[in-house]
Amino acid sequence: MFLRFGLLLLTIHAAAAFAGPAPVSRLVTSEVLAADSIRVQTLQLLSRGQVTEAIEYWALATGKDAPAWLLATKTAFEASKQMAGACQGVAQTLHTVFTRLGGKPEFVQLTTDAEFIMFKMPGGRDMRLTDTGYHVLVRMNGRAYDAYTGAVGMPWADYLSRVGAYLPIRQTVVETVTRAQ
Repeated sequence: MFLRFGLLLLTIHAAAAFAGPAPVSRLVTSEVLAADSIRVQTLQLLSRGQVTEAIEYWALATGKDAPAWLLATKTAFEASKQMAGACQGVAQTLHTVFTRLGGKPEFVQLTTDAEFIMFKMPGGRDMRLTDTGYHVLVRMNGRAYDAYTGAVGMPWADYLSRVGAYLPIRQTVVETVTRAQ
């Protein structure tokens, strides 16, 4: 009798070992993978400049309204943000969104001893980035992002070729945006 009971326990233990982890751990793992997949897909849509599609995808995939930090991306690239002094808020918004979606953005500040930094828009029009010699933007995966680049961003070298001032412009990667305009 003891031998049968021992074999029964051994059989149950072996079956449990072959069955793999408990269903709860598989469920948690699949939820984490799904959340990562949603973040990756949303980030890919944003990196192609498809802001509306990214927000709609998030809502559809999660079954919830898009969070405020993602919705803020809609206004970051509006023409109303293309004015001296708006760069810090735009950079904060974009950095937050890219970070929350698993990207590795960095703040880059452009400074000069001249008062103005200008930006040549794709149509040839010159826009004033700053009246104080300070501008901050986000760089990720070799692309520049600010209100002037549009949602798709711009290759870093192309962006730098479009900025200018009467005196040299310095670029510095910083951890946070702290300078007030």
